[in-house]
Amino acid sequence: MLADPIKLLGFILFGIYMLTSLWLFVNGLVQLHLLWHYKKKKRELRTAPLPLQLPFVTVQIPVYNEKYVIERLLQSLSRLDYPQDRFEIQVLDDSTDETSAIIDAQVAQMQRRNINIQVLRRPQRKGFKAGALQYGLSYCKGELIAIFDADFTPHPQFIKQLVPYFNDEKTGLVQARWSHLNKEENALTRIQTILLDTHFSIEQTGRANAGYFINFCGTAGIWRKQCIEDAGGWDGEVLSEDLDLSYRAQLRGWKMVYNQQIEVPAELPSVIEAFKIQQFRWTKGMAQISRKTIKAILQASLPFEKKMHGIFHLLSSFVFVCLFFNALLTVPLLVYRNLYPEFITLTHFTLFTSLNLVALTIFYYNGTKSAAHRGPVKFFSHYPLFLVIYMGLSVQNAVAVLQGLAGARSPFVRTPKFNSNSNTTYLQRKITWINLAEAGILVYFICGIALSIYFNDYFMLLFFLMIGAGLGYIVYHSFFSSAPKENLPPVRMLASQAN
Repeated sequence: MLADPIKLLGFILFGIYMLTSLWLFVNGLVQLHLLWHYKKKKRELRTAPLPLQLPFVTVQIPVYNEKYVIERLLQSLSRLDYPQDRFEIQVLDDSTDETSAIIDAQVAQMQRRNINIQVLRRPQRKGFKAGALQYGLSYCKGELIAIFDADFTPHPQFIKQLVPYFNDEKTGLVQARWSHLNKEENALTRIQTILLDTHFSIEQTGRANAGYFINFCGTAGIWRKQCIEDAGGWDGEVLSEDLDLSYRAQLRGWKMVYNQQIEVPAELPSVIEAFKIQQFRWTKGMAQISRKTIKAILQASLPFEKKMHGIFHLLSSFVFVCLFFNALLTVPLLVYRNLYPEFITLTHFTLFTSLNLVALTIFYYNGTKSAAHRGPVKFFSHYPLFLVIYMGLSVQNAVAVLQGLAGARSPFVRTPKFNSNSNTTYLQRKITWINLAEAGILVYFICGIALSIYFNDYFMLLFFLMIGAGLGYIVYHSFFSSAPKENLPPVRMLASQAN
């Protein structure tokens, strides 16, 4: 009598496994569709000449405790090749450390050179980065607003390169591409270039070519002030204020332009905890926006393809939930294979999930090849580590997605910044319940490896080894590796003040 309910549970687990696998597979097909649009319509955007009357541009820099990188950004902005009487710089400073003194000293130097720059400090820090941008908006004199995070270094021609796109009165945003100052610093920065280069080459260009929704990436872009106001301004209640405003503006009929030929270099997180903070915020923020926006997309009068790609775009972080539950189910399915012969045949159907790996490999190979001029040898030397680390991240990112979909709020924890010439950062290691969960699930998959050997059944062994390697990398660096740090409050305290 006991065997039937146990077997029934096995069928239920197998059904959940197949459903999560199906979502991963369909998501891979959607990405290949973007690759098709990218390759089908390769083109360089033609820009009109600069208008005779140059528009006034406000450059906004939201800053919170960025002492390692802010001076470099201000020096880059001081070299902008744009008439000094046609732009201003707003430093939106919410800092609580010596960053403010660095800003004041640098601003004083720039003002002596007749650069129009001012520092705005809010009486209360509400809404994090979005709140700072919204606060500065009421003081902007520019009809166009360029935004840079503190670790970016724009080229002197940046404004002149993007301004001509605004000759079209319906253009609300022009987004440039990110490039990387420290992509060869270590293994972690090298694998991040695979993700980001593919996003900025295939995803953004493919969506733009097809006329789908694209998004502002938080920095290295220029907005039309009228567009921001028409779309309702910046919302500090979500963690991905950039994605949120992008969709609201496009649903209002504004055009977004992406030019991948214009690059703005920035630094990548070079230690695992800084990287995890960034990934958690991005992942949860995207889930929040999907919860907030998908209904509006479905109700909008738009082509089916545009709706479909918009929904998959906003739900793209849901792959971590599917991957996480998919992974957890592999161990009990291994046991069922060896207790009930019928599960051997059933689990052979899971081989179709390898097609998703093929799709992802094609997608990322083309993305990095076009972006970084990498050959196959260099790509495939980094790609395995990329796969296993992102499999390992499925634990914390699944938590982030579920929190975002449930509407759970959390403070905006900005990515701790380094300077490539510095050995210190704001990061201070703190063990959290997620770190402990990652360690526990690592043990779980080690048990899966042991069971594979015990049963002499190696059908799922490669998967166990891959996700175990990813979790092992994350757990080791979270618990044991040394990282440069300084005597600052732990991340949890910083979170309540971050912007």
